[in-house]
Amino acid sequence: MRGRGVVLMANSILNASELDGAVATLIDVLRAVGHRGGYLECAQHVEEVFGQEFDTSHCSVTDQADAELARAKKAYDHLSLPVMDLVPEALKHDD
Repeated sequence: MRGRGVVLMANSILNASELDGAVATLIDVLRAVGHRGGYLECAQHVEEVFGQEFDTSHCSVTDQADAELARAKKAYDHLSLPVMDLVPEALKHDD
C-alpha cells in the first residue's frame, strides 16, 4: 500500500460506475433546474417590461424539477460503492 496502492485504490473508487451514474444524474437534474430557473426569471423580466403576465405553462421543465433534484441528492448522499468493501482488507497488506 505504501507505493502505488493508495493511488490505485483511490482511482478505483473515483472510477466506480455507480459514482459515474450518480454524478451524471445530478448534472442532468441540476441543468434542468437551472434551465427552469432561468426561464422563469426571464419570464418575470418580460412581465415587468410589458406589464402583463407571461404564460410559462409550456416550459419544457416541469414543476417537479426541485423534487427530482432532492431525489438525486439523496441517492448520491446514500451511494454505496462495492469497491469500498475491499478497502479494509487492502489496508491490512503492506503492498
